[in-house]
Formats: sequence, structure tokens, C-alpha cells
Amino acid sequence: MKIIDAHTHLLDEPGYLDHLLNAMDTCDIAMCCMSGLGELFGHADNPKVRLAFQAHSDRIIGAIFIRPGVDGPEKIDQAYEDGFRMVKVHLPCVPYDDTSCFELWAKANEYRMPVLFHTGLVTCKESPGEQINSWYMHPMRIEPITREFPDLGIIIAHLGIHWNDDAAELARMRPNVYVDLTGEPDGWRKRADAVGMDKWLWWPGAFEKVVFGTDVHYSKIEQILKADIGRLDRFDIPVQTRRQIFSGSILKLLGMENL
Repeated sequence: MKIIDAHTHLLDEPGYLDHLLNAMDTCDIAMCCMSGLGELFGHADNPKVRLAFQAHSDRIIGAIFIRPGVDGPEKIDQAYEDGFRMVKVHLPCVPYDDTSCFELWAKANEYRMPVLFHTGLVTCKESPGEQINSWYMHPMRIEPITREFPDLGIIIAHLGIHWNDDAAELARMRPNVYVDLTGEPDGWRKRADAVGMDKWLWWPGAFEKVVFGTDVHYSKIEQILKADIGRLDRFDIPVQTRRQIFSGSILKLLGMENL
């Protein structure tokens, strides 16, 4: 079964890219969608991500990091020209549904670049003056965007973290919205699995709205993959749905169905 990790980051560590590719090989992960969130997260920046996917175009799909309220739509224009094929949104200075951001979503829609939205509480370096506000990243901030741009592919990261109900219901109700279950092994995933992930993904076919991703240090990717497979086994998720989770849906969102 082909596996694509739809949510990875390039960390600012010596040799990180090579270690990441080796971890992908160990896990039989064919490709990943990669972004870099910069210094506040200990990540590389967009130019280094571009160098990474240019050097490994058969393994890496570039996701441009966009900060609403700071970056304008011209950044997406340039990113698409540079070969980025996805948008990663984080650390907005205004709410996601602020109309000043709609030029960003329109531009991503124009280029058929799916948008991966961080949702939930933010963990990064202390940063006075950066206007970081997790409330701006509530999943329901995305609902007006889904209505204005019904063809825009949207992934809600981390199932909302602590807003699981809202993230799941938005994915259930809006056809262009998917979720990922990414995060640290001992973070929100541990709590959600203790309760039972089907508390939120409760409706028939709910897992068809899940896109596989990890969003962890390369050293934990194998642990995340095994946990996700174990969860699918517990819920007896059929093979066809697993194919959608692990590659089919993200390839469809990227317009790369023939890859």
C-alpha cells in the first residue's frame, strides 16, 4: 500500500533531511509533504524547503508556509512558480476567517494547492510581540472559507487538538474538508485514543475524511505510523479506506492522482 506523509516539517538540525529520508525508507513511506515554520519552531525556512524538494523531487512535495496577516497572495504566486504545491498555514496575526485573508485562499484555490491549517493550542518559543493567539486557529474559523471556496482542498491538522468535536463535525458536514490525526505520541492523540477516536469519527465512512500525516521528529515517525495502523485495525477499517487515508485522498487534493 502506497504511503504518503501529508504533514512533515524540515527541522533546523544538522543532517535532518537525510535522517528524515532514511526514516521514510524504514517505514516504506514513498513521499512526504514538507514545510518549514522557521525559527520560532526550530524549523528551516521556505527557501530551505525549496532546496529540499528540488533535490528530492521524487520524495518531497513542497508546502509553502504562509502566515495570515503577514503574508500576501503574491507569496503563493511565487511559491507556485518555484514548485511548491501545497500551502501550510500557521501563526496567523488575524483569525483565519478574517476577510483580509480571503485573497490567500482565493490564490490557493486558483492554483489547486490544498491548504493545511494548524488548529489548536500552539507550542513554540516564547515570542512577545508576535501576536500569537490560538483562538484565531479554532476549526470553526475555517467554516466560512469552505463556503466561499467550496472547491478548495482543506486539511484540518490535529483534529483540532482540544477542539476535536468541531473539527470532526466540520469534516463531516463540508465535502472539501479533511482532517489529519498528527501530533506527538504522548500529546492529544494519547487522550483521544484512551477515550476512543470513534467518539469524534463516529459516522459511517468517517475515516474516509482522514489524511495520514505525522508532524513529529523523524525519530518518532515509525511510532506514529504503527499507532495509526493499530487504530485502523481496532476499528476494522476496510482496505479501500486505508488506501484513501495513506495516499489516495492527499493525491486527489494535490491533483496528482496519476502519481
